[in-house]
Amino acid sequence: MTPSKTLRAAAAVLALATPLCWGQANLRMAYVAPPPVWGPIADRFAQEVSERTKGEVKVQSFGAGQLGSLPQNYAGLRTGQIDMILADSGTLAIAKGGKDFNALFAPYVFRDQPHFKTFMASPTFYEMLAPVEKDAGFKYVGYVSDRTPRQLTTGNRKVLKPEDMKGLKVRVPETPTILEVMKAWGASPTPVPASELYLAMKQGLVDGQDNGFDAIAGAKYYEVQKYAMRMDYIQSGLIVLIAADKWARLTPAQQKAMTDAAVETEKWASKQTWEGAEKSMDTLRKAGMEIVEPDLAPFRKIADEVTRRLDGDMWAKGTIQKIQAVK
Repeated sequence: MTPSKTLRAAAAVLALATPLCWGQANLRMAYVAPPPVWGPIADRFAQEVSERTKGEVKVQSFGAGQLGSLPQNYAGLRTGQIDMILADSGTLAIAKGGKDFNALFAPYVFRDQPHFKTFMASPTFYEMLAPVEKDAGFKYVGYVSDRTPRQLTTGNRKVLKPEDMKGLKVRVPETPTILEVMKAWGASPTPVPASELYLAMKQGLVDGQDNGFDAIAGAKYYEVQKYAMRMDYIQSGLIVLIAADKWARLTPAQQKAMTDAAVETEKWASKQTWEGAEKSMDTLRKAGMEIVEPDLAPFRKIADEVTRRLDGDMWAKGTIQKIQAVK
């Protein structure tokens, strides 16, 4: 090769070099919820990262499933198509090797939100996470926000007991544990992308959905739903994951900035979440929704029966006991 060709070849290689090679990173973060719901949290995290890295690492978020569904997002972390995702903690079950995390979405597995948060900071959580990070090709950056407990909304039916759910088409997350419990309660769980849920309820393709009060208000589901049943049946939070190869290409200082950003984001976001939940209930009432307080005992009984049946199948036997033993 002539010297001029060698120089041209070298220039071509340099042109293809990504910003990460030079200590800078422009990272794309996907999430599936409507931007009004998770957008402020994604933006706060991006702001914290940028400030801590003096602009060297920039995170751009894409909400409402713009970069694909949850399974596609998790697959994208492995293939390099997606740099980061903001997701519910329970969706770790979707990741390769993440089967045991189905237990996080076993209804009423956590006593309350403080119990859930204690678990997320416990050695038990990190022991469950380590092999999944390796198999699925991502790094857990951190916990960035509480989520309010999941409730049930419907457009045309008040639910006071499990029998009232018979035949209800309810949109639920793409997690098998919730699907099984919804079926046991009598509903017909119907997966619908979060970005399409409002329209699906408006058109009657589904009768209802499950989400926290803040998400229900933020996405304006009150425009197409009449009843909100206080079920408090799932506790969870939002987490940030990054593709393992992208994490490895960050400097140690940048990596620390990312994890610190998650901690600071959580302090702000969780406070906003709980304050917003109270305001959201008022918003729903003013919009004409009726907030219903069913007797949860029969729902819990059925959920416990399903959890026992799935033990050793949907997750490794003893996983539920390990989670519930965290104090």
